Parts: sequence; structure tokens; C-alpha cells
Amino acid sequence: MKDLYRILLRIVILFIVLFLVTRLFKSADESVILSPGNAVYSSGDAPDSVRSEIIKQLKRFQEGYTSRNTSEIDSFMSALYSRENILILGTMPGEIYQGYERATQLVKSDWESWGDCRFGIENANISSSGNTSWFSTRGYVEFDLSRFLVLPLRLTGVMVMEDNAWKFRQQQFQFDIDFSFSLIATLLISLWILVSIVLFIVKAVKLSGKS
Repeated sequence: MKDLYRILLRIVILFIVLFLVTRLFKSADESVILSPGNAVYSSGDAPDSVRSEIIKQLKRFQEGYTSRNTSEIDSFMSALYSRENILILGTMPGEIYQGYERATQLVKSDWESWGDCRFGIENANISSSGNTSWFSTRGYVEFDLSRFLVLPLRLTGVMVMEDNAWKFRQQQFQFDIDFSFSLIATLLISLWILVSIVLFIVKAVKLSGKS
């Protein structure tokens, strides 16, 4: 019986350690990320006139990802996304969305299930050449799954002048965090918990058989 108590105690301790390790994912400090004084990118070389127009579009993008009103998805996409040769890369390896319809599906999916996104618009890096512009900025996402899960983001993209407005031709969302330690630790601890649970069940069955 003592062995069962020891295994049970180990499982409880492992769950506590697992919780603490996964808490490392909450590394986004919103006030730091969005503070202009802490910008990690230069402002870029776009002329002031181009920069102001790009920022205006990025603010519209932010408004859409703040309100997340799916009834406005068509007007949102029409105002901000090119219909020609668009490509969006999501945070996960398989998230590659090419074409206007697929891009619309991704944005709608983000609004419905991802989380509350905030981006540092005013301190974005913005450069341009002719009718093409490219940008990069930082932000964070607070997932709908849990308010305790807040991850920093990088948002980069290419915009083109289309219908007298700057529109996204390419976008990439990327988590701005090193998952290597946390993921390895999480996998190892989870495996240890699984082995401990199996061992607990085996010993419990043996003890019940003897009684």
C-alpha cells in the first residue's frame, strides 16, 4: 500500500511541475511589447506618406481582429486583402493558405476560435519601393481557450497598391517564443506521468488480487 501512496504522490508532484512548466508559455508582457519605447525594429525607409497609409490599413486590420465580427468578414477582406496571388502563413507548419477564399477562411477561423490579438502598429517597421511595401511588427495573442495563455507574436507581410489602397499580398504570423525547453520538458514529464499511472494501476490490480 505504501508503494501506491508513493506513486500517487509522485503523480501529483509531476502534475504540479507540468503546470509550472507550461506556465512558461505565458511570457508575453503586453505593456512591454506594445510600448513604442521598446520597439525592436527600426521604423523602415518608407516615405511618411506611404507609412501613414500603411499604418491606417494596419489599424483597420487591428480593428477587425479586435471586434472579430464575422458578419463583417467580406468587407474586411475586400478592404485589406489583394485578390491576386495572396499567401498567408499561419503559426503552425501546415497552415499555408493560398488564394483569396482560403485567406478568408483563415481570418474567419481566427476570429471564431483563436483569441484576442494586439499589435504594435505605430512602431511597426515599414519599408517600400514603388507600389510594393513590406512591414514587420510585434504583438501578442490571448487565447480564448484560456486567459492564462498569452503568447507573443511576430506579424510580417507584403502589401501592394491595388484599387488605390494598400492591400496585403502576403502575411506571416509567428509565435515569438522559444518553445524548445518547454516542449521537451512537457513531453518528458507527460511521459513520466503516463508511466506512473500505468505502474499505479498495475500495483493496484495486484493488491486487489491478493485481498
